[in-house]
Amino acid sequence: MNYRHLHYFWMVAMEGGISAAARKLGMTPQAISSQISTLEQQVGQVLFTQVGRKLELTEAGRTALHYAERIFQLGEELQHALEQGGASRSRLNVGVSDAIPKTIAQQLLAPLGSVATRLVCVDGDRDELIARLALHQLDLVLCDRAGSTTEALKLQSKLLVFAPIMLLGTAELVAQYRDGFPHNLSGAPLLLPTRNAALRAQIDVWMAENRIVPDIVGEFSDSALMSAFAQSGAGFFPSPVLAAEPATTAGLVSLGHLPGVIGHYHVIFSARKIMHPALARLLELESEAVA
Repeated sequence: MNYRHLHYFWMVAMEGGISAAARKLGMTPQAISSQISTLEQQVGQVLFTQVGRKLELTEAGRTALHYAERIFQLGEELQHALEQGGASRSRLNVGVSDAIPKTIAQQLLAPLGSVATRLVCVDGDRDELIARLALHQLDLVLCDRAGSTTEALKLQSKLLVFAPIMLLGTAELVAQYRDGFPHNLSGAPLLLPTRNAALRAQIDVWMAENRIVPDIVGEFSDSALMSAFAQSGAGFFPSPVLAAEPATTAGLVSLGHLPGVIGHYHVIFSARKIMHPALARLLELESEAVA
């Protein structure tokens, strides 16, 4: 592939049309159009389609644009790094599963500051993030369960930390259920992760074993939204002890630990010969149990 052609394609996509890109580059529209046609012939795909007077990216064009953005962004970072004598911060693209409390993610990523890394964090559904990881759009994913190690995707995972789970709620709600905990939770208002979360399966088993039938008033894929509902007094929600301090600062109080229920937090990454130094630093850390 000729990267000059890719650059012209990128400029057309960024400027919104051939004429605008031609003005930006000081070229004729005909020359730009010819370069785009050559690129399409090289890759065997149509990258733009004409919709009225506008050019729109095809599905192949959107894929090409994503990679072009990364390529030229890395080029800019390389130039800046060389101009700064190699002292520039490297970029680490991190996916954070919705099921991970944001405080946990911050604590896990905090040690990477010493590796002079510029973090770019996105959150979302675990499976969607792993798909992006497999496409090398992310360097790592933090999530609540280990990934499936497959030869095709070349993904690996490591347990970073595990911690007991407690129930948090407003002081008024905790006062109502303090005596007799945890056996008095039948009928208690609970805010729980959705059933695709690893923690939810543990809680369901614990409830069944202890013959507890709570009033499940809400189910959430996003831990931050679940915490916000708890702060409004809607119910108790499960939280690892690692995230307890920010929660208490927000006005929540611990009702107590759920015996035997443990939150596990993993990093999933691609197996590469050349590993990002920040990821290598994260993998050097021993798995930690938090009491």
